[in-house]
Amino acid sequence: MSQETGYKSRIKYSDAEYFNLSEKETRTAKAKRQSTVANVEQIKHVLAVMPNDTDIEKRDRALIAFTLLTGTRDGAIAKHTDLKAGTVYQDAREVNTKYSKSFTTSFFRWVKRCAILFFSGWST
Repeated sequence: MSQETGYKSRIKYSDAEYFNLSEKETRTAKAKRQSTVANVEQIKHVLAVMPNDTDIEKRDRALIAFTLLTGTRDGAIAKHTDLKAGTVYQDAREVNTKYSKSFTTSFFRWVKRCAILFFSGWST
């Protein structure tokens, strides 16, 4: 606005500096914060105590087990899982991936067997 006619006499270009953060405030805003996540033992405990009676409960349990076994992001599990090939395609347009890269994850053989057992009823 300091470059607009009529404002030059009222607002100086240096007045905009007021709105910039100091170096310390900028570093604080950009600082990485540590987030807490469940460890494998806690997830195993959740799976052990989860109900397993209805189809919905079995599905929920299968999703948690599949995520634990594969490390796949939650957005890719339901859409891009190919149990026959033993792969999950993580599309960066739909899934938050590191550096926005799309990639295919292959299962280990034992993970593929577990995935087929747990997940086959809910994947197409």
